[in-house]
Amino acid sequence: MIAVVSCLHFPDDERIYHRQIKTLLKGGFKVRYYTRSSATKNLSGKGLVHLNFSDNMSLSNYKKLVLKEILNANKILLIHIHEPELFSLAINIKNSIGIKIVYDVHEDYPSMINTFSKWDKRIRCLKEKYWILREKAFLRHVDEIIIASSAIVNSNYVSQGFKPLVLENFPSKNFINNYDNNKKIKNSIIYHGSLGPERGIIELVEAIPMVVSRIPDTTLSIYGSFRTNHFKRDVNNTINKLKMDKCIFLYNHILHKDIWEKLESHMIGVIPFNDNPLTRIGTPTKLFEFMAAGCQIVCPDLPPMKRYGFEGIRFFQSGNVESLANGLINAMKNISNKNIIYNQKKVKSVYNWDFISYRLINLYNRLLS
Repeated sequence: MIAVVSCLHFPDDERIYHRQIKTLLKGGFKVRYYTRSSATKNLSGKGLVHLNFSDNMSLSNYKKLVLKEILNANKILLIHIHEPELFSLAINIKNSIGIKIVYDVHEDYPSMINTFSKWDKRIRCLKEKYWILREKAFLRHVDEIIIASSAIVNSNYVSQGFKPLVLENFPSKNFINNYDNNKKIKNSIIYHGSLGPERGIIELVEAIPMVVSRIPDTTLSIYGSFRTNHFKRDVNNTINKLKMDKCIFLYNHILHKDIWEKLESHMIGVIPFNDNPLTRIGTPTKLFEFMAAGCQIVCPDLPPMKRYGFEGIRFFQSGNVESLANGLINAMKNISNKNIIYNQKKVKSVYNWDFISYRLINLYNRLLS
C-alpha cells in the first residue's frame, strides 16, 4: 500500500492523478490518496482510496488528520509527497512506522521565492537560504527524489548523493485524438492553467484589442483558478476597461479530462508568461497539451519553450504586449497544418507519459523490493 499526499493541488491534477496514480494502479499497486481542496468529486476506485479534506481546513490540521489516518491504516510502506509544506508530515510518519519517502519536486522553489516574494532582494535572499537549509535537513529522511524537469536545482540534489528521477509533465496518449481541423473554431485562442500576474494574464488581455482591430472575430477563452481575489478583480477590471467582454471569456478550473475537448476546438494555444526566475526554468505542461490537441502555439522567447524541437511556434518578446499581439495575429493568419500535424506526431511518439511511465514503476519496484 502506498500513500500519495498533496495539500495544494486539485485531486484530478494531471501529474499526480492522471499520470502517476493511474500508472501505479495499472502496475498493480494499491494507493491511498490524500488531498486538500474545494473539489467534491471522489476518485476512489479499484485499488484506490481517495480522501479529500476541505481547503478551508488549516494546513496544520490537515497534516494532523492525514498523520492519524496513515498511522491507523494497514501495511502502508511508502509515502509520496508533492509539496514541501508536507516535509514535517513525512518525517513524523517515517519516524513512527519506518516507511520510505518519495519526494516529488514540481518546481524550483528558490525561483518561486524570487518570483512571488514582495520583499526586497536582501530578504528574498535570506528566505531562499532558509528554504534550502530546510530542504537539506529534510533530505536526510528521503529515499528517492523525482523532479519534473532536469532544470530544477533547489538545494543541489546530486551534491547530496541523489540521482533524481526526471519525470516530465508529458500528456497521456489516451487524451490525444487525431488532428481534425474541422473541429476548430475560427480565430479562437485558449489559455488554461493558474492565473497570476507572473503568467502574463494582464498582458494577454491587453493584447486582444490589437488583435481584434486586425481580426475582428477573435475570441479568447481563459480557463483556470485565480491565485488571489485581488488579481481576479484586476483582470476583470481590465477586460471591462478595454470593452473586451464580448471577446474575452473567463471560465473556472474544470476537470483535466474535460479540458481536452476545449483545447481541440481552439485554433491557437497561448502561453503569455512574463520573464521571471520561475518561467526561465519551468517547462509548462500546456506546451505539450497544446501540441497534442492540434493547436498553433504562441509563446514567449524563453529557454524552456525551445528544448523540444517543435515546428512553427510563434515566439514573442516576453512582457511586450505589442509583440504578443503580433504573435497571435501572425499565428492566426499563417496556420500551418503541416507543422501542427508534425508536432502532434512528436508528442504521440516521444513526448508522452506512456513513453516514460515505466521509470516510475521501476523506481517503486526498487524501493519496495
